[in-house]
Amino acid sequence: MNVILYIIAGVLLAAFGQFFLKIGMMQIGSGQLNINTVILILTNRFIELGIFLYGLSTVFWLISLSKKDLSYVYPFIAGTYILVLSLSYLILNEHFGVYKLAGAGIILIGLLLIIKGG
Repeated sequence: MNVILYIIAGVLLAAFGQFFLKIGMMQIGSGQLNINTVILILTNRFIELGIFLYGLSTVFWLISLSKKDLSYVYPFIAGTYILVLSLSYLILNEHFGVYKLAGAGIILIGLLLIIKGG
């Protein structure tokens, strides 16, 4: 399998992992760090799913690192930002301004340049 597919899988899983972590914490709400909050965090299904997906993304990340240089693979972490920004907007109704949009565009251009340069 092409290393880009492993990287994309890792980025997608990490982004969805973060998304589900946020959903879980929205259910729990903000509060003090105490044993009750820790129990709520550890028993929330969305948080469990988020941790699982984030952990699975690490497996794809490790495979990617075994196939390509770290200097090639590492910048793709920024791709997670683009996906999280999109999920936050589309599903969580979070809003962002022109600066975040421009930043995401610059990141995307940078990732395309890295792919092209191989």
